[in-house]
Amino acid sequence: MTLHFLLLTCLFLLISDSCEFFAEANYSRSYPCDETKRNGSVIAECNNRRLHEVPQTVDKSVTELDLSGNFIRRITNESFQGLQNLTKIDLNHNVKLWPQNENPAVKNGMTITDGAFLNLKNLRELLLEDNQLQEVPAGLPKSLKELSLIQNRITVLTKKNTSGLRNLESLYLGWNCYFACNETFAVEDGTFENLTKLKVLSLSFNPLFHVPPKLPSSLTELYLSNTKIKNISQEDFKGLRNLKVLDLSGNCPRCFNAPFPCIPCKGGASIQIHPLAFQTLTQLRYLNLSSTSLRKVPATWFDNMHHLKVLHLEFNYLMDEIASGEFLAKLPSLEILDLSYNYELKKYPQYINISQKFSKLTSLQILHLRGYVFQELRNEDFQPLRNLSNLMAINLGVNFIKQIDFTVFQSFSNLKIIYLSENRISPLVSDTKQQNANGSSFQRHILKPRSAVTEFDPHSNFYHNTNPLIKPQCSNYGKALDLSLNSIFFIGIKQFEGFRNISCLNLSSNGNGQALNGTEFSLLRGIKYLDLTNNRLDFDDDAAFSELPLLEVLDLSYNAHYFRIAGVTHRLGFIQNLTQLKVLNLSYNSIFTLTEPYLKSMSLEELVFSGNRLDLLWNAQDVRYWQIFKYLSNLTRLRLASNNLQRIPDEAFLNLPRSLTELYINDNRLNFFNWSLLQQFPHLCLLDLSGNELFFVTDSLSKFTSSLETLLLGQNRISHLPSGFLSEASSLTHLDLSANQLKMINKSTFETKTATKLAILELGRNPFDCTCDIGDFREWMDGNLNVTIPRLTDVICASPGDQQGKSIVSLELTTCVSDTIAAIFCFFTFFVTISVMLAALAHHWFYWDAWFLYHVCLAKVKGYRSLSTSQTFYDAYVSYDTKDASVTDWVINELRFHLEESEDKNVLLCLEERDWDPGLAIIDNLMQSINQSRKTIFVLTKKYAKNWNFKTAFYLALQRLIDENMDVIVFILLEPVLQHSQYLRLRQRICKSSILQWPDNPKAEGLFWQSLKNVVLTANDSRYNNLYVDSIKQY
Repeated sequence: MTLHFLLLTCLFLLISDSCEFFAEANYSRSYPCDETKRNGSVIAECNNRRLHEVPQTVDKSVTELDLSGNFIRRITNESFQGLQNLTKIDLNHNVKLWPQNENPAVKNGMTITDGAFLNLKNLRELLLEDNQLQEVPAGLPKSLKELSLIQNRITVLTKKNTSGLRNLESLYLGWNCYFACNETFAVEDGTFENLTKLKVLSLSFNPLFHVPPKLPSSLTELYLSNTKIKNISQEDFKGLRNLKVLDLSGNCPRCFNAPFPCIPCKGGASIQIHPLAFQTLTQLRYLNLSSTSLRKVPATWFDNMHHLKVLHLEFNYLMDEIASGEFLAKLPSLEILDLSYNYELKKYPQYINISQKFSKLTSLQILHLRGYVFQELRNEDFQPLRNLSNLMAINLGVNFIKQIDFTVFQSFSNLKIIYLSENRISPLVSDTKQQNANGSSFQRHILKPRSAVTEFDPHSNFYHNTNPLIKPQCSNYGKALDLSLNSIFFIGIKQFEGFRNISCLNLSSNGNGQALNGTEFSLLRGIKYLDLTNNRLDFDDDAAFSELPLLEVLDLSYNAHYFRIAGVTHRLGFIQNLTQLKVLNLSYNSIFTLTEPYLKSMSLEELVFSGNRLDLLWNAQDVRYWQIFKYLSNLTRLRLASNNLQRIPDEAFLNLPRSLTELYINDNRLNFFNWSLLQQFPHLCLLDLSGNELFFVTDSLSKFTSSLETLLLGQNRISHLPSGFLSEASSLTHLDLSANQLKMINKSTFETKTATKLAILELGRNPFDCTCDIGDFREWMDGNLNVTIPRLTDVICASPGDQQGKSIVSLELTTCVSDTIAAIFCFFTFFVTISVMLAALAHHWFYWDAWFLYHVCLAKVKGYRSLSTSQTFYDAYVSYDTKDASVTDWVINELRFHLEESEDKNVLLCLEERDWDPGLAIIDNLMQSINQSRKTIFVLTKKYAKNWNFKTAFYLALQRLIDENMDVIVFILLEPVLQHSQYLRLRQRICKSSILQWPDNPKAEGLFWQSLKNVVLTANDSRYNNLYVDSIKQY
C-alpha cells in the first residue's frame, strides 16, 4: 500500500510539473520588439532587428510601430492584422540599394499589396522612405495625415495616387530622382488639387522643371529645393495665401566647389523670379533662396512679406547687394539672415562693405556672413549694425580675416555669440609684422576644391548647418567668443581688450605653444568657460590662469606636445588656485610624468584624464603618483579611459577621492579588478569598466558596495557569472554585460533576497550556448518582466549549430525537461533499476529458500496434502541440454537405444523432444514428466549445469522427496561438473550408485549401461549407505 501511494504521488508531481513547464514555455516578454509606454502611446521599437517580415508577436495595444532599418521586402494584407490601434508605422530603410548590391529583389524595391494598410482605420502617419518603391502604394486609409516617400524611385504622380487621401496634411516625396537620375519627375495636372487639408508638401531633389500647378490653398510649407526650376511666374504661388515656409534653394545652383554633382543653368544664369511672384505670400515666415546664382534681390519680392523671419541667401553672387541692400528695408520682422558664401571668385577685398540698409533690420537676431572673404574688420565697417538692439549672434567664420579691431563688438550690448572661427587672426604685433602677414596669397585657399560628400541626409538643410555655432555648454554661461582655427599662436596682454564681458572663450586649434603665466587673460576676468584644445601649451608656471577667478570649465585636451617630452617641466599646480573650477579636461595629452606628484583642488567636481599614460604613472615599482588624485576633495566624476592600464595598484585605487559618484575606467587593458576596494567609496553610483579584458566578476557585489546603481562591463572577456552575484539587496539598476564571452547564465546569478531593483540588463553580442540549460535563465526572464533587456534580437545563440543566430527568446524549449521532472525520472529509473537488481540477486541467492519456506508455511496453515500422483507412465524422465547437438545425439542414439531397445529389462523413457504435449506450457510439461516418471535422470555437462532449465527440473524432482518421501534423482556426468557442490558430495556418500559417470574406457560402457538400468529400475533408498542412514535415524 505504501509503495502504491508513493508511485501515485510521484506520478501526480510529474504531471503537475509538466503542465507548469509547458505553461511557462509561452513567454510573455516582448520580442523581437521593445515595447514602452510614453505620453499615452504604446510604442514598439523593432528597428534594426534584421527582420524579414512584420513580427506577429506585436501586442494589439501598440499605437506606434517602428520597423525601420530591417530587411522587410514585402507587405501584405496580413502583415498588420489585428493591430487596429496603430497610429504610426515607420518602414524606412528596409530595401536600401547599395552600389555593390546586384540582387534583383532589392532593385525592384519593396512590394506592397494593394490595400495592405486599408484596414488600419486609426493610422495617421506612414513612413516608407528609402525602400526603392516605384509608385505610391494603393489603397491607403483615409485617416492618413502624414505620408513620407523620400528616397524611393517614384517618377510619376497622378490623381489616382492621391484620390483617397483627403485628410492628408503632410506629403514628403523628395529625393526620388536626383543626381544620376536621367528621368523627369512627372506630376499630373491637378494631382494635389483635392488634398484640401494638405499643409506640408516636399518635392525637393526631383527634376520637376516647373512649379506643380493647382497646389491646394491649405499649404503652409512647400519645399522645391533642387528641382531644376529655372523660372518662377507670377501665377505659380498665387493661391497659396497660407504659405509660411518656401524653399527654392538649389535651382540654377552656384556650382563652384560644390560637394555634389552640380549642373548650373546655362551661362551660370540665376533663377528667374517674376517681381510679383511672392505678392500673395503675405503669411510667409521662412524663405530659402540659397544657391540660386542670384546677383540681384529685387525689393518688390518682399512688398507683402511683413512677417518674414528667416531669409537664406547663401551660395549666391550678392556682394553688390550686400553693399546696396535695397531689399532689406522691406524686412522689418526679419530675425535670421544668412548671406554666407557670396564671395566673388579670385577677389580678396581689404574690407567688408555692408549697406546702411542693414540698420532697418530692427528685429534681426542672427546674422551669418561666412565666406564673404575679406582681410580686415574695422570699427566703422559694422556701423550699420550698431543700432540693432536685438542682434544676438554674428557669424564671420571662414572669411580669411587677418586683422580685427575687437572694439567693434563693444557697441553691441545684447550680442551673445561672436563667431570668428576658421580665419587668419594672429596675435597683436607691430604694424610692420601685420603688413608682412597681409602679403600672403589668398587664392591658393579659396580655389582648393571642397571634398565631396558621398551620402546626404534628406532631412537636414542642404546648404547650411543647423547645429549651434557654439556648443550650448559654453554659450549657456553668457557672451561667447569663438576664435578657434585661427593663428593666435601667442596671447598678448591686450589681445582681448575689446571683450571684457566675455564668459565663454574658444581658442582651440591655434597652434599656441605659449607658457602661460597668469597675465594673458587679465582683461577677461569674467570667463567661466575656456577651451584651449588642440594647441601646444607649455605648462611651466603655477600662476597660469590665476587671472580668471570665475573660471568653472577649463578644457586643455589634445595639448600633448610638451607632455611627451620627459625633460621639461610639467606643472599642473595652477589648478589649486582656480577656486571656482568645476570641470577640468586633461584628456589625450599623453601625460606620463609630472613635476608635482599630485593634483590639488577644493572645488573641482569633474576631471577628464582619458588618453594619458596612467599605466606609467601607476607603475608598481614607482609609488610617487599613487596619490595623484587624492587631494581633489570635492571630485564626483573621474574619467580614466584609454590610459593603457593593465592593473590598478590597490594603494593607487584607495587614494582616489572618497567623494566619487561616477568612475570611468573604460577602454583600458584591465585583466583584474579588486572589487573589495569598492567598500571605501560609499557614494559611488556609476562604475564603467567596459572595453577591458576582465575575465570574472565578484561573487557578491552587494558585499562590497551598497550605493552602486550602474555597472558597465560590456566588451570584456567575462565567460562566467557566479551564483549570488546580486544575492543580497543590491542597489544595482543598470547592468551592462554586452559583448562578453558568456555562454550560460543561471537564474541564481540575479536572484535577490528582496525584490530586485535591476531595471536594465544588457546582454547583446554574447556567444550563448542554447541548450536546455538556458531554460533556467529564460524562467528568470519571464519572472522579472520589470527588468528591461534591450534589443533581444541581439541576444542570440552561438551554439549548437541548429540554433546558431536565433534569439534565446525565440527558442523552442518545450522538448526540454525541467529539473523537477528530471529528478522524478531519475528517482523512477533508480527505483526500477535497484528493484530489478535486488530481485535478480534475491532470486539467484534465496529462491529455493524462499520457495521452500513459503510452502512450509502454507502447509502449516492449510495442512499437508500430497501433490503426487500414484499413476506413473514412465520409468524415467531424462533431463538434458536439448540445445547441445552432441548431447542430444548421445541421448537419442545411445541412452534411449540401450535402455529402451535392449533385449532384457526394457526401460520406458520420457524425452522432451519426443513425448511432451504440443501447445502445453513448458513448466506444465516439465512437472507432468517428472511426476509421471519413477526416476528423473539428469544428463549433466558444464554448460547445462548452469542452465535454468536444469535448476527448475532439479527443484521439481527434489520436491518429490519432500512431498512423497521418494528419492527419484539420478545423475549422469558426461563431464566433470559441480565438483564443489555440497549436495553432490552428500549424495555421493549416501547413495553413490545414483551418480554415474560416463567412462573414458570404451570397454567399460557395458558395465555403465547395466548399472544405469539397475539404478532406474530399483528404488534409491534401497541403495543408501547404512552407515549414514543409521546415524541420521538416531536423531
